[in-house]
Amino acid sequence: MPDLQATGARRIHGIIRIFQPWTDRLPAGWVGFSLRTWCSLVLGLTTAFWLQLDNPLLVGVTVMILAQPLRGQALSKAFYRLLGTMVGMGVSIVLVAIWNQQRGPFLGGVALWLAACAFVGSLERDFRSYAALLSGYTVALVAVNCIDTPQNVFNIAVSRASAITLGVFAVAVINILSGSPEAWRGLANGLKQLIRPLSETARAALQHMYDRGAQTDIRLGARILALTTPLSYARTELERGGARANGARLAMVSMLTILDCARGLGRHTGHGNIDPAVEESIARVARQTDLRTDQAGFTTHILDTVRATLPDHVPNADEAFAIERAARMLTARTRMHAGQEVLTEGTGSAIHSRTVNIAVQPNYPLALIGALRVLVGFSFAAGVCVVTGLPGATVALAQTALTLTLAATNVDTARFGMGAIIGLPCSVLAAALLNFFVLLHGADMPFLALTLLPQTFLACLLLMRPSTAAIGFNYGVFFFAILGLDNHQSYNPTEFLNRNIFYLLAALLAFIILVLLFPPSPRRQRFWMASTVVRALERQMTGHGEADGPTRLTRTYDRLAQMQFWTDRLPGNSSSARQMESFMTFAELDGALARARTYARQAQAIALLRPAAELAQRELSLHAPWDVEQRMRDAIAAIPAPQAQLPPQAQAAAVNLLAGLNAVLRAWQAAAPRLRHYGIIKMEKAG
Repeated sequence: MPDLQATGARRIHGIIRIFQPWTDRLPAGWVGFSLRTWCSLVLGLTTAFWLQLDNPLLVGVTVMILAQPLRGQALSKAFYRLLGTMVGMGVSIVLVAIWNQQRGPFLGGVALWLAACAFVGSLERDFRSYAALLSGYTVALVAVNCIDTPQNVFNIAVSRASAITLGVFAVAVINILSGSPEAWRGLANGLKQLIRPLSETARAALQHMYDRGAQTDIRLGARILALTTPLSYARTELERGGARANGARLAMVSMLTILDCARGLGRHTGHGNIDPAVEESIARVARQTDLRTDQAGFTTHILDTVRATLPDHVPNADEAFAIERAARMLTARTRMHAGQEVLTEGTGSAIHSRTVNIAVQPNYPLALIGALRVLVGFSFAAGVCVVTGLPGATVALAQTALTLTLAATNVDTARFGMGAIIGLPCSVLAAALLNFFVLLHGADMPFLALTLLPQTFLACLLLMRPSTAAIGFNYGVFFFAILGLDNHQSYNPTEFLNRNIFYLLAALLAFIILVLLFPPSPRRQRFWMASTVVRALERQMTGHGEADGPTRLTRTYDRLAQMQFWTDRLPGNSSSARQMESFMTFAELDGALARARTYARQAQAIALLRPAAELAQRELSLHAPWDVEQRMRDAIAAIPAPQAQLPPQAQAAAVNLLAGLNAVLRAWQAAAPRLRHYGIIKMEKAG
């Protein structure tokens, strides 16, 4: 008997070892995600059949659209699905009421509405974008399908809204009761994982060993900004969600501030004009991790530490720059930990702080291209349907509009088109097998639930893999529509074929349009983002740029992150790295000018510093590029030295003003050759 048990154990172990490499490649948590989705389908469809809803298939479609691995994702998407559906229903009724007997103007109005929704959806992010797109394609699904029977539009809208509401309810109940993974914990872990690379960045800057390059810093900044996506749906899970989300934003902005300070500190110090005692004092204060104060407090603390070694030392401009960058970085470190505490515990001093804003740079050309693709593509599909004159062609038109609208926010529209041309035929094949070989053997709900289990697992597995997500979406979402699931299921092959031939036609039209029509050009998109960096700098040089703060900082890093994203999609070469270094330098000059103006305004409140601050305000408008360096040196020379006899507030303000002007000087010296190279400025004086 022991030998038989050992033999059996070895066989089981051998089988497991055979399948182990395959199972290791499966996404983490896919079993739980698939089971929750299946349970939501069973609950929603059972209720729909019990209530005898007109369109029970819409419940299944809704559940598959809302299928998300995390609780907050599902709940947030459910809310925006309801919102987008209500807007789309209202517009559908209005369009049908205005042009119920005029097919041309009606289809033109639908096309314009789809394009407008695609444009707005491309500018928005996360599930707000989905709500805008849903408002568009709901019109196609409701109004276009009523093009020959306009009197039914209200009943169809109410029926659709009822089924969607039931699907949302099923998803919400299962996600709440099943204890699905919480999104906010992933957000907290994401913030925690970024502490180590940021600490290494700060340490390298303090030790003047900062040679990582612009691209590495931009990618780290992009990782920080990427957390805005889980942040957008984590709020739905949290008690006091607004305050705790604000804590997460505070931590993210503080991380970007640390990165920005570390880059400036590492690049522009260590030039031999800083006393070693100052460097040692900065490092000593930085090691005091239990010190919690604001920027002025850190500045005063560093000055006191310096004077403990050099009693009569007066910081020069370079030393002031190092002190200011270090003090701001240490302040950001304090706020980063405070923000994380607010997020995870819901307590802390930051919970009473003002709202922290994270701004993004809208990509208007990309949104416009997406809107034009939807407009032209829908018009082309409408023309095909009108020319063919086939009965039921409106199904293909509505399905094409849905696919085009959803693809509008995808960077790689060709991949989404491939997902349609692969996913929909696979869904038709699976629906045919289920309808004509499986469902014939049982008609009750438990039997249907068991037959849907493998299909749901396959769809969820495809959805969780980025490379197959588009296929999984088209396969899983449209499966119930292709199956034609109804209270009285039809097993007529002719009816099945007549219905689904139009879904296949829609997949073909969507593939042609998405792959061939206005393909996105990484080079053009990178050029557009680069131009936004330059325009922001030009406004800042004339004194009309954004003020220093979280909004300017996050928008700047978002521009650079988008530019890096498109650069990574181009063939790699040394010129790309040089270009990113150049535009990072432009962003640094933008930030230095904004920061110097803020420090000048703060210094104007102190009588001793007011004349120098007013002079600095005038000189910070860079109208004459050939004279910037001399004017900055004159403004620096006019600032009273931050001597120990001055009050602490005046010392900190003087250090900040010195540092701000010195940062502008150094950033200008680094940026001017590149500005001249790109033709943005001319260094020669006219005449």
